Amino acid sequence: MGRSGKAKMGLMMLLLTVSMLVPHHCVGAAITCEQVTFLLIPCINYGVFGGTVAPSCCTGIKTLDAAAKTTEDRRKKCNCIKEGAAKIPGLNYDRVNEIPAKCGTTCPYKVTPDVDCSKSLSLSYLSLFWISC
Repeated sequence: MGRSGKAKMGLMMLLLTVSMLVPHHCVGAAITCEQVTFLLIPCINYGVFGGTVAPSCCTGIKTLDAAAKTTEDRRKKCNCIKEGAAKIPGLNYDRVNEIPAKCGTTCPYKVTPDVDCSKSLSLSYLSLFWISC
């Protein structure tokens, strides 16, 4: 990765770190945006630059899948991913949506800037790039 790539990655990490410091409220949800962000940071490189999906990305996705026990947890994960993804400069949503299959899992929706996290999540196990998605 060249100097420009390292600078972009540094900026993304800074943005994610700052976003983790901002309180996110969701009454009753056991999943926090901080957890989602921490577990999915290894997925950012693929989402921006392509290449190979890091094994730690797949581990993070599978960990989040297992942690989402309720509909509210799955909606919270979806919203965290949607909000976090919007803060990443140069994120390629097509690449993001390839990650679940590359990690041997599925995602019941496409991660997009306008995904409606209130729909179709009650019976699914949300994974978004940011959650397997």
